[in-house]
Parts: sequence; C-alpha cells; structure tokens
Amino acid sequence: MFQKKKMISLIAASALVAACGGGSDGTTASTSTSNTPTTPANTTTPTTPTTPGTTTPPGTGGGTDTTGTTPPATGGTPTTPTSPTAPVADQRFNGHMELVSNQILYLRTNRFLYLPVTLSTFEGSTGIVDIASGSPVARLPNLEAEAAASGCTIAIDGTCAIQPPAVAPATPIAAFGIRIGTHVLPSVPGEQVGNQTVVGRIAFDLTERPGTAGVGAGQVPEIMRFVIDNVEMTTGPNGVLTNVRVRDAAQIHVYGRNAAGVEVRESIPAPAGTVRLMPLTEIPDGYGDTSSTILFMDLETGFSRAGDRLAALQSIAGHFTMHLTLSPVEKIVRPAAVASPGFPAVPLKDLIGQSITVNTQAPVTGGGISGSAWIRMYPM
Repeated sequence: MFQKKKMISLIAASALVAACGGGSDGTTASTSTSNTPTTPANTTTPTTPTTPGTTTPPGTGGGTDTTGTTPPATGGTPTTPTSPTAPVADQRFNGHMELVSNQILYLRTNRFLYLPVTLSTFEGSTGIVDIASGSPVARLPNLEAEAAASGCTIAIDGTCAIQPPAVAPATPIAAFGIRIGTHVLPSVPGEQVGNQTVVGRIAFDLTERPGTAGVGAGQVPEIMRFVIDNVEMTTGPNGVLTNVRVRDAAQIHVYGRNAAGVEVRESIPAPAGTVRLMPLTEIPDGYGDTSSTILFMDLETGFSRAGDRLAALQSIAGHFTMHLTLSPVEKIVRPAAVASPGFPAVPLKDLIGQSITVNTQAPVTGGGISGSAWIRMYPM
C-alpha cells in the first residue's frame, strides 16, 4: 500500500551526505555554515523574584493556533474518542518560556548531528525535510567514520555520529527540540517564577497532508498522535530551569492510523531520558551561549519499549502537518528580531499550541508550535 512512497534507509542516507555543518533545511552544507545565528538573539534576563514562588495549581488553558488540525480525508475519519474518560490535572508554571534565536532542531537521516533550523523554516510551506525516523537497529555500522569523513568535528558541530539510543522502528521522528531561554520569565511584573515544580504533558499531532505522495485511491491520510505524560519541570530560586524529566510512572499514549486505515491505540512506558534539557554544546555553533538550552524530546528512547504494538505504524510516510503542545506553560514567546544576513525579520509572537486529544486522554493545551515535517520520504 505504500507503492507511491519513497522510503528512506537511514544507513543508505548516511553515505549520501558530503558535509555536516550547521546546514540548511533538507540540503547538504559544510561545517562552516549553519542555520544558527552567529549570536543568540533577543534572550531576555528575567526579573529575580523577591520571594520564592510556589507550584502553580492545575492549568485549564485552551490554546489554539491559526492553522488548526488538518482534517482527515472523507472516508478516513478516525474513531479516536473525543471525550476523555478520566480528567487530567496538568500543572502549569507561573510565567512563560521564551524561544531563542527563532530556533528548533531535529535529527537528519544521516545522523551526523542535531540540525538547528529556524522556526520560520518549520512553519514555512516546505517544513523540515530529511528527518530521521525510528531505527530498527541498535547501532548503525560505520556511522562514526562516515561522519568524520564528511568533516563533522565536535569543536564545531557539538556532537558527531548520533547512534540510535534504542531499537524503536515506529518512531515517526527520532528527536525534536526547541531552543528556549534557561529561565521561566514572569508574564506580569512581580510574578514569582522561582522554586516551582510542575508535572504536565507534551503532545504531538502528525497528520498527513492531502495531496502528499501515497494518499490516493484506496488510501487515507496517515495519522500519529501521542502524549507523553508525567513530564516534570523544575525551576530554581531565580526561575532557572534546573531539571526536566519524565517520572518513573510516565507513559506515552499513542493513536495512529496507517494508509490502509488500520488504527492503533496503545500506551507504552516512557523510559528515563525521553524528555530532558540538552546543553548547546551538543549542537552546531553554540558559541558558548549559556543563556539558552534545548527542551529536547528523544523519541527513539521514548518509543523503545513499544515492541510490536505499533507495528502497523512503522511505515507511515509523507508530508505531515505537525503540532507540538506543552501543558506546563501557557505560552512560549518568540521575541521580534530584525533581519540579518540569511535570516529574515520575525515579529513578536505568542506561541500557543493546538489542543491535542489522544484516545481517552484529556486534551493537552498550552504553549506550542506548529509546522510540517516530511517523514520517511523527500518532497516530490
């Protein structure tokens, strides 16, 4: 049923790339160029609270974005329940997060480095391209040699040769991150943002776009939605994010539908390391910045305990509308930035995520981003 889809082999793709620098979206680039600006843009220093804050009560936000969820094609409406059977009390920080350098990152199929690109690229007409999906193997042979031969160096690129952390063939995206300031910032003057610990959820919605290769006669747009629960985030006395982790009881709740219309509903354990903070030293051209970090979702680790329960979703491919929503924050603010060489000007924007519902889970609302991603294929 996937005859029209050009599937990508992770190992074969590694040999095709000639260089591994900061790179542009979907194209090979040298290590001397990067989508990371030469200096971190518009990072705001928060106001130090006069007294420690406290954990916020459960949030009730209902954020949406301007794009909405891509509707399934006629005849392919999923039967995912829309009403939760049990309420979830997501806790929410006082204050908000700030996107730094208009930047996200993901892992390309060559797996040489984590590729930073602008949020504007993700939001654009093409989205992110050449992304690594889940690996069917625990280790890729010769990856380190291939990365070194391409010119990848730790001094410039942070990490080189990113081996799969686990066997997780159904993972739609190997890894995804948002570059944020190290502080939770007050949303109103005097708001206390220090000494908070909140427990919330992170949700993804990937819905194949109409007209993508493979969506034709006898096929329906593919869908994969999932919620990572029990995500704990902590701030220190001055609002600095000191820890992000999944708790021991964390699970990933998954809804999916493949091109044949086969639906999957599962809940799997979320191992330690599924969500964490990544220092900028692990990405290209961090320039010694210590005022920002990466909120990092290691989805291969997250899906490593799925076994064969997600087998029907291992071959989904196409161009997907992608929503990412974080319940622990009401919004993520993208500061305005003037144009610079290679980077267009961007306006100030409050990033509010699409409300995402998976199976019987309560809707996940909060700060978030929306764009698109090519999974296991290239643009036609």
